[in-house]
Amino acid sequence: MCCRSQRNGAKLWISRIPFAHISSPLSVFSLRTACGRIYLALFLLRCYSAFFGYGYIHPDEWMQSGEPYFGFTLPSIDARVPWEWWPNNALRSISALQIQYLGVGWVKVLIKELRAPTGYDLFLVQRLSSMLWTVYTDILVTFVFPPKTARYMLCLFGISTAATTFLVRPFSNSIEAHQLVLCFLQVVIFYRNRTWYRQGGLTGSHWGVLTGLIAADGFFSRFTFAIFALPLGAFFGLNHIRIAAEGYIRPALRSMAVAIASLLFFAYQHVHSETRFYTQGGENDGVQVATLWGTRWIIPPINALLYNLKTENVAQHGLHPRWLHAVVNLPMMIGVANIIVLFIHGLHFVRGVLSDSAKVSPISKTDVASSSKGDEDRAARDTTTKEEEDERRAVEESIKTATAKCKPATEASTEPEVSSSKAATMSASDPATAEAREEVVEYVDIEPVAVSLSFAIIIFSLLVLSISPHQEARFLLPLAFPSTVIFAYALQHPYFTLRPKFTGILLSLHVIQHVLQLVLFSFLHQAGLLPALFSIDRSISRLPTDGYPLFDRYEHHLLYRTFTVPFHLIPSKGRGMYPRVEDYDSSNSPAYVMRMASIACNHTTLYAPAWVVRDLNSQAIWQGRVELWSTSKFGWHVDMDHLPETWEAVKEVGWKEAFTIQKLEIRCKSYPDAEGVTREDDQVIKKQMKEDPQQQQPHEEEERLHIDL
Repeated sequence: MCCRSQRNGAKLWISRIPFAHISSPLSVFSLRTACGRIYLALFLLRCYSAFFGYGYIHPDEWMQSGEPYFGFTLPSIDARVPWEWWPNNALRSISALQIQYLGVGWVKVLIKELRAPTGYDLFLVQRLSSMLWTVYTDILVTFVFPPKTARYMLCLFGISTAATTFLVRPFSNSIEAHQLVLCFLQVVIFYRNRTWYRQGGLTGSHWGVLTGLIAADGFFSRFTFAIFALPLGAFFGLNHIRIAAEGYIRPALRSMAVAIASLLFFAYQHVHSETRFYTQGGENDGVQVATLWGTRWIIPPINALLYNLKTENVAQHGLHPRWLHAVVNLPMMIGVANIIVLFIHGLHFVRGVLSDSAKVSPISKTDVASSSKGDEDRAARDTTTKEEEDERRAVEESIKTATAKCKPATEASTEPEVSSSKAATMSASDPATAEAREEVVEYVDIEPVAVSLSFAIIIFSLLVLSISPHQEARFLLPLAFPSTVIFAYALQHPYFTLRPKFTGILLSLHVIQHVLQLVLFSFLHQAGLLPALFSIDRSISRLPTDGYPLFDRYEHHLLYRTFTVPFHLIPSKGRGMYPRVEDYDSSNSPAYVMRMASIACNHTTLYAPAWVVRDLNSQAIWQGRVELWSTSKFGWHVDMDHLPETWEAVKEVGWKEAFTIQKLEIRCKSYPDAEGVTREDDQVIKKQMKEDPQQQQPHEEEERLHIDL
């Protein structure tokens, strides 16, 4: 009996799991394998990009995540709440932000207990949280896909711009991409599991609960999640129809009802949280809240959808040709090599589906293995590799050893087995067949479903998102995972395995492109701004905590012609008037900026890209009040919007200095300025102010008014 149990257990193992699955899923990460060592190298590269990559890709990287989060949760920080979070707009979800920053909250509390957080602390904790999301999805991949496919996916995805650059940053697109991955894996596992609906009771109800939870969280993160996930939702429903068609109507209806109820429940929790948050904010600010169609409910993703449907609204953020996503953004996000693979493998995949459709019905063709050997591609795909053949022999040898003492080999070889297709249709009321089902569980090949869903997500979402005239590459970030699924399976297709040179060229192109994009976006693009902010934060933290604030704690930091400044990365500033940190964009001329900088000369520092410093110097000379002294530089700082101006600066100051943000001290000239105040007069005024703060000079009051404005 013992040996029979071992033999049946071995059968169950083989029939349930492909030969590539005989080891632990986490063995993919073993450093004894080439894949494990490659993954470790890619993981270290991801960590380096996360913690030392100061590239600033887009203002929404911080303004839709860290700026509102710390502005709402750390009252001592002088964060600037973006317009999307104003109660009269209500375009962003506070509940989704809390889920995204779930890990940040715990670390934030720990840091506050130890010491006052610095800007670099808040930077690190956000990058760490984002990186841990990527590790979580990597682990899930190994439990869902066969090890060979999982190895390909971890390596292909690990080197991609999505994993090394975008997903380690707190974009709202990043959390949307992670939630699409979770939803994708959830649907695939649900399809692969063929036992829950045969066991009766409430078994399998967790599938509906998890699906509803992920769907609600994803939709409130970004409304475009519904576009990406619609093919998954449709397949989830069709899978229930398949289960009902097999005769399990009650489990199918119960599971679907649980999924719908969970979706409504979690959506209601989100709506309730948003309504309470924005209603309170509207009452405090005295503004009308953006409710849904005159009701009292506030649903930010629907508000965002309605906002983006109006061309005049998206025109404020830039209009693009509608082919930009397909021609530029998609190749940049997933890679040119991946585009080529999608096209080639798509043709072969469609051809295989069409050839199989005449032999197997659409519902059952992915449930059982086809016995036809006529199609060359299918036959070649089923051919095992040397590695898989070795694993097969090892398993067969272990089975033979376990059964040798109990049954002759000839008898064991003739023992009837219950086929997987027959086990799938056995009556649940027959005890004998129930025992057989416990012994033999059919192996379900997930490749056709995973590839089909990936193609459906890419094609459908690309068509829908291309309707909008505002198109940015990060909008396609969720497509990085399904495209990697196709890439990984395509590398196992005979078209690519029989063409190693062509495959090697594609892989080299994939690596080179994503490494170059990693360097550009993670280490060069606007990369001088964050170090400048950390420098400002350290400078302010060294100011005394007591004394007259206007003179003892006064520093004036101006930033000009950079991306939007995330003020939560300067927590030492606090909410007081002094010290001051201000940023000026392209709507302010160099003349105006120099006028503002000269108001509090000798206490003001200006930070600006090297290409605009020449104009600032010209204005300083023309106004005749101050001098600019370059004391430090923050590089490499590449401004893609002003490359022509930067090339001109290269001719004057050289490469190293042209691609920097310069720290310029504003020093007063010793001779009288336009208002007749010398540096010596300024020292006298300061002394008088310390003795009697009520005696303010007229020009000093005027300058303070200028600062307030």
